[in-house]
Amino acid sequence: MITTEAVAGKIVELLDPLSVSPRPHVVICWDESHSLVEPVANARWTIFSQLRRALRTILRYSFISIFLSTTGKFHYFSPSPEYDMSARLMHEELRMLPPITEVSFDQFAEKVDFVEKWPLARIASTHQIAHLGRAL
Repeated sequence: MITTEAVAGKIVELLDPLSVSPRPHVVICWDESHSLVEPVANARWTIFSQLRRALRTILRYSFISIFLSTTGKFHYFSPSPEYDMSARLMHEELRMLPPITEVSFDQFAEKVDFVEKWPLARIASTHQIAHLGRAL
């Protein structure tokens, strides 16, 4: 049986075989993620709660998961501890981060330094272009 942790390890090994990068190796963006918190018929869990459980198994790897929603229903993602199924939240061993309600463009792009002159090849590089735009 292949586990989530084993797959995460293989992804990190593929992206950074020497494990020298201190930055996240993988940023997972879940677009319109408000649909993940909808109740599942005859269950006390949601797809979001199960996904969160799976993501916790890869905490030692360099993954960041971002849940995006255009509906403004972000409060469903961080319920108060007494309504969360995680005992670690209820006992304050873990804490939920507050939602980020605005995301600007080019969060992951290297900032152009206007003091240092950037050649056109650097500004138009595949690396720079791949990091432009909203993280979706």
